[in-house]
Amino acid sequence: MTSSKSTALKQNRMQILESMPVSKAIWVLALPTMVAMLIQVVYNMTDTFFIGKLNNPNMVAAIAISMPIFMIIQAFGNIFAVGGASLISRLLGRGERENAKQAGAIAFWAAMSMSIVVTVIGFIFRRQILMLCGATAETIDFALSYLTIMLFGSPLIGLQHALNGLLRSEGATRESMTGMIMGSILNMILDPIFIFTLGMGIAGAAVATIIGNLVGFIYFISFYLQKKSVISISPKYFRFNLEFFQEIFKIGIPATLGMMLMSLGFSLTNVVARGFGNDVIAANGVVMRITNITVMLTIGLAQGCQPLMGYSYGAKKYKRLLATVKKAITIATVMDTAFAVIFYLLADFWIKIFIVDPTVIDLGSRIIRAFAIAMPFLGMQMVLMNMFQALGKSIESLTVSLGRQGLFYIPALFIFSSLWGFDGFKFAMPFGDIATTLLAFMLFLRMQKSFDFTVTELSGRQAPALDSQN
Repeated sequence: MTSSKSTALKQNRMQILESMPVSKAIWVLALPTMVAMLIQVVYNMTDTFFIGKLNNPNMVAAIAISMPIFMIIQAFGNIFAVGGASLISRLLGRGERENAKQAGAIAFWAAMSMSIVVTVIGFIFRRQILMLCGATAETIDFALSYLTIMLFGSPLIGLQHALNGLLRSEGATRESMTGMIMGSILNMILDPIFIFTLGMGIAGAAVATIIGNLVGFIYFISFYLQKKSVISISPKYFRFNLEFFQEIFKIGIPATLGMMLMSLGFSLTNVVARGFGNDVIAANGVVMRITNITVMLTIGLAQGCQPLMGYSYGAKKYKRLLATVKKAITIATVMDTAFAVIFYLLADFWIKIFIVDPTVIDLGSRIIRAFAIAMPFLGMQMVLMNMFQALGKSIESLTVSLGRQGLFYIPALFIFSSLWGFDGFKFAMPFGDIATTLLAFMLFLRMQKSFDFTVTELSGRQAPALDSQN
């Protein structure tokens, strides 16, 4: 690509954030992210799908048990994906491109260091961690086989997650989509080869996943090496900047704590499910993979809008920011309601795609119908959470991030299960999502009262500092 063509692409990305009509900008930014998330969901389901064809519920349960560990690894990468992206978008909105480059370099190299440290710790204590995540005598060997191989490639998972966020921060959602799709499709192709053709079973699924992540990581790195980006990850831009680190951690840590609590929530879910039997662990694991279609598409929409919200806030275009939030919530709610109806009416069908065990099918169908009740609430929750992150609102971001698991789901998991058994177990997650959405909405109304976006913009008054409410 010539230098002039590369410059034109960079300018086009800035024009999307700066002046493109809001509805069009949302789709231009969010659609590639949603497609990438959809492919990511299919990719995440691939291991479960092919392992399920071996018709061994213990193997399916082993994958579900390993999931929280990789969520923790992604969570540390998420500090710099979310925190770095929020800072970069606001800096670009203020026209500070050199500072945005420095922020990008800080986010990348700090993410690399942290991913390696977390991976080493995970490798040393992998057996103990798996037992805490709900492994049993029947599942521990399968889980260890899968996890040990996956940990060798886990730094790539954390770094790929961080790079993905940095690309989105400058509106490069199409390139973000391309890297995710490349790795995911390769993983889907390699899974049956390693699992069945080479006879590696559950270990083969792990090898295929590592190779897929490696290819995605190489694509993201090449994007920066070819200087197609507005920002940079070059070490020459890396400087210890306390203010930038504080801004990154202010938003990145709440988002990461939310992911870590989610990982803890999954682990505790497996522990509670273990009391009902390994079939419940397997059924819940399948349902989590299936319903991730709705969750990840909603996250994709919200994350796609995040650079637009952050840029608008940094550029003091508050009316544009508010319009983005309202339209994104409307789109997400309509989409999530449609998925809720499909999952509720065709619950058996979705479970049978992954496993033919009748007990797991019955349990999974009951769980997925309960989950469908809360799906229409996801859109508002995810859009508002990403808005708080984009605006650098650390208190609101922390409250919503921790609220879903810590305030609502985890307490409900134990209380509901002890009071109503399996029926309480299956309704704990829907309760958590509905309660978190209501909390996020109240925080949004409170923020609107303290700062009238439209009036401030039209009157030309000076806006508050980026962290004035924190």
